[in-house]
Amino acid sequence: MPKQCVPRTSRLLAFMIGDSTITFARKYLCDYFSPIAPGAVIYDNGCGTGAVTRAVLDIYPELISSSPATPIHATDINAVFIEDFKELVASRGWKSTVHPAVMAAENLALPDSTVTHSFTNFLIFGVGDAPKAAAEVLGTLVPGGVAVMTSWATLPHAKALDRTRERLYGEHVMSHIKPEWFESSYLENLLRDAVFVRVTAFQVDSEMSWMGMPPGGWTEKDEAEWDRNREIYGAKCVREGFKVDEDGRVRASMVANVVMAWKG
Repeated sequence: MPKQCVPRTSRLLAFMIGDSTITFARKYLCDYFSPIAPGAVIYDNGCGTGAVTRAVLDIYPELISSSPATPIHATDINAVFIEDFKELVASRGWKSTVHPAVMAAENLALPDSTVTHSFTNFLIFGVGDAPKAAAEVLGTLVPGGVAVMTSWATLPHAKALDRTRERLYGEHVMSHIKPEWFESSYLENLLRDAVFVRVTAFQVDSEMSWMGMPPGGWTEKDEAEWDRNREIYGAKCVREGFKVDEDGRVRASMVANVVMAWKG
């Protein structure tokens, strides 16, 4: 791995995405969601940096010490992300409420029919078996419980990444995002196939500031040409309508699909 490439940790993820994912979560929680009352059981599936958990507790700080208790289960398959999130939970005094754990979305260890509010935030396309993950979410929900899944409707940096990879590694590099993933209908059908009821979809927008490992892994050439390759990516971003700040950070407006579904 080139020495300029920062190791993939939740802190790096937080730096790259800025406030975009937590902004999305706050928006749909405030604008489309019924109030979450004490006694709920909340699940943050594929928590990453804990965006959903943080958004929930920003909006409902009373849940931290509510009676009855309002547990929040936050899981991710990445153990490094979970360790980082545990540090954040401890630093904010949330240990009695928020319970981070390493867990695969396709094999949830949560008890069946216990969760009232389940959030799968920008995760479903990173799992190996999306239908299995959706079925696992359904199984953990109580009857009448709500599941929220999100995906990107627009992702401006994706085209810039693909064009940069074509320039650097060949003209036939496969896009890392399938076109159908941008459609809310993908998530809607996924949830209907899992036998959810009352499936509904809407969109929210935000802003993100943000090239990934090439096919076959990093090489010494990638390290030697890092600055040049970064400039190429920046030029591609500008052509896709990005803004470049004075400090060199690249920003883009983004739109997310949000799909809500209830267990019958």
